Amino acid sequence: MNQQQIRRVETLTNHLCSSSSESFYLSSNNTDASLRELVIRAQTQRNARNTKTLKGLEEMKTLVGKEIGTSEYFKITQDRVNSFAESTGDFQWIHIDPERAKSESPFGGPIAHGFLTLSLAPMFAEEVMPNVEGIKYGVNYGFNKIRFLSPVPVDGNLRCKFELQELTPVSGGAQAVIKLTFEVEDQPKASAICEWIIPNAFLKTKNNNNNNNNNNNNNNNNNNNNNNNNNNNNNNNN
Repeated sequence: MNQQQIRRVETLTNHLCSSSSESFYLSSNNTDASLRELVIRAQTQRNARNTKTLKGLEEMKTLVGKEIGTSEYFKITQDRVNSFAESTGDFQWIHIDPERAKSESPFGGPIAHGFLTLSLAPMFAEEVMPNVEGIKYGVNYGFNKIRFLSPVPVDGNLRCKFELQELTPVSGGAQAVIKLTFEVEDQPKASAICEWIIPNAFLKTKNNNNNNNNNNNNNNNNNNNNNNNNNNNNNNNN
């Protein structure tokens, strides 16, 4: 990698790690690794701290109406804001022009895109949300409501609080509604609040398979009984 890529990796990995003792050290031995590999290593290091595991849907239900947890702070840099602007095509100067933002913006400097704040929800979820035995996968179904209440300044530290509001059984799994509250360090007002809808598909268990087999056997027995009854009726007619 060239020096610019190395600097970017250092920036990203430092942001992904919560403290200097955990920061990913880039030595001459690992600079041959790809940018993607290094970022994945740093993210894996962050996610490894989440060791909470729930025993299936029943234990997950006990969390309804409760706060699940709050992530650690994550620094929002100008580099990240610029990258988000490149990805989305939103180049409004209040985000990407620090000098103009300092002199003209009512926020006193550049701020993160609201959708950048929202896009960090999956990363924070990996850190906070417990693993649930039996879940095969979850999908992003959308949001009930989103409100951006105060700006996230560049170089501000952002975190997210998770609260499980609803858990509704659906075909093949359960649908969760999770309240997210994004907060900037030393700011009294939340930056954003939203309700995130995530349907989770559960793996079929042995018990479910056995129940299905039992149902099939019962159906077969019923069919056999019906056939026997029909034969008896035919014999009586004869």
